[in-house]
Amino acid sequence: MMNSEQLEELKRMKTLKSSPRLPMDLQTAVNTFIKQATIIGEYELDSMPPEYVNNLIDVLTKYPEYDFLTKELLEILENEVKPTL
Repeated sequence: MMNSEQLEELKRMKTLKSSPRLPMDLQTAVNTFIKQATIIGEYELDSMPPEYVNNLIDVLTKYPEYDFLTKELLEILENEVKPTL
């Protein structure tokens, strides 16, 4: 069961959208990722299907100007996933 802080964060996540300044395919990948993260929160699932993360990384790597985001996402994944392997 979620606490009130988690419920507020979930409500906030439902309002998030990618920046319209991003390339269209990156907007789609980000928005899809956000939507999936919201679903995970609503249903209190343990994890996100890897396809959503893989798709976001694949699209991000097409744009060198967003390398810092790609690297940060990969670091987060390494810290979160690696300990469970």
